[in-house]
Amino acid sequence: MMNSRQGFVTILALLFLIFLSGILLFQLQGYQHQAEAYHILIQYYEQQLRAK
Repeated sequence: MMNSRQGFVTILALLFLIFLSGILLFQLQGYQHQAEAYHILIQYYEQQLRAK
C-alpha cells in the first residue's frame, strides 16, 4: 500500500517539475522576444539621430 502511494507522489512531483520547467522556458522565450524588440527600437532611434 505504501509503495503505490509513494509512486503516485513521485509521479505528481515529476509532473509539477515538468510544469514549472515549461513555465520557465515560456518566460525566457518572452524575455528574449522583448530584448529583441528593444534592440530594434534602439537601432531605429540611432538611425533617426544620425539622419538629423
